[in-house]
Amino acid sequence: MSILDTCYDFRNYATIDVPTVSFFFNGGVEASLVATGIVYIFDASEVCLVFASNKDETDVTIFGNVQQRTVEVVYDGARERVGFVPKGCI
Repeated sequence: MSILDTCYDFRNYATIDVPTVSFFFNGGVEASLVATGIVYIFDASEVCLVFASNKDETDVTIFGNVQQRTVEVVYDGARERVGFVPKGCI
């Protein structure tokens, strides 16, 4: 994958541990990701982090569909808030 630039070859490993990754937003909102929101497995020889870098800090950052796969996103338009419910879409 051209935009996924951090990949690993795990052919020589029986198991791997994927670290906990969380996004923290203003207002104390935390969105913790499950393993499928952190890595994409093409095959054992190509396991990539599903985060694409920005070229400049002013570039838009996207909290994408891969990270949201098992997260229910709750929109409160009246109060202008967004929340996240883990395991909401499993």
